[in-house]
Amino acid sequence: MKIKLFALMALQAVTPFSFAYETGPEIFGKENDLELCVPTRREEYVKIKKTTLDGKYPNIQRFIIDEDWRSQGLDSDEFPLSKPLIIENPIKGETLAVFDRNYNKTFRVASFFGRSEIRISEQSVFQGRLGGRATTGSNDVNALALLTNDGSYVVVNGCDGVFDVNKTVANALADYPMINGKAFIMISSYGSTGLRINEIGKKTVNAWKTVYKNWNEEKDSINKKLLYEYQ
Repeated sequence: MKIKLFALMALQAVTPFSFAYETGPEIFGKENDLELCVPTRREEYVKIKKTTLDGKYPNIQRFIIDEDWRSQGLDSDEFPLSKPLIIENPIKGETLAVFDRNYNKTFRVASFFGRSEIRISEQSVFQGRLGGRATTGSNDVNALALLTNDGSYVVVNGCDGVFDVNKTVANALADYPMINGKAFIMISSYGSTGLRINEIGKKTVNAWKTVYKNWNEEKDSINKKLLYEYQ
């Protein structure tokens, strides 16, 4: 056991690149909505309407998820960060969205901001001696806090890092305030001591203006209908 541990440490010490795999659209296309918050979920059958986009977006790149999430493999070089994109999912529908990523020596946060939902993934990171990084575990993000322009912040509770967008959230993101030239949100994961600051890229904040422009509750929010509730 000691030999294996020593070998792993040695590998980390000489590896110059990151083992922390980049987040592509396949990560955000594989979740099953009915699996969220398994311990407390009571719905057994939920009908969800596909999302659609009104209007034309000639200058925004479109990505079509047309392969199984295990084989699509789009990486960050092909899938740009901090730019508004049109994501077309054959089951869930179309959405405008932007990806953001932030990591330091301890944590890595990947986020997806769509018109109908937000998804945030937090991972613990092991730092090697020569800069190599490896993810060592994932943390369930269960709360998100956003600044508003009226001197307050709104806390959104979610399940497994997934948060529904409503008018309040869309308005906050469409005109997000900067602090000393930087943008911050706060997140809380299972087992943490509370909300913690996470920086968001300036280009992502600028992309929010496009993603959440003219947000409409009837057209853009997730439309769910409960068909049967577990007794």
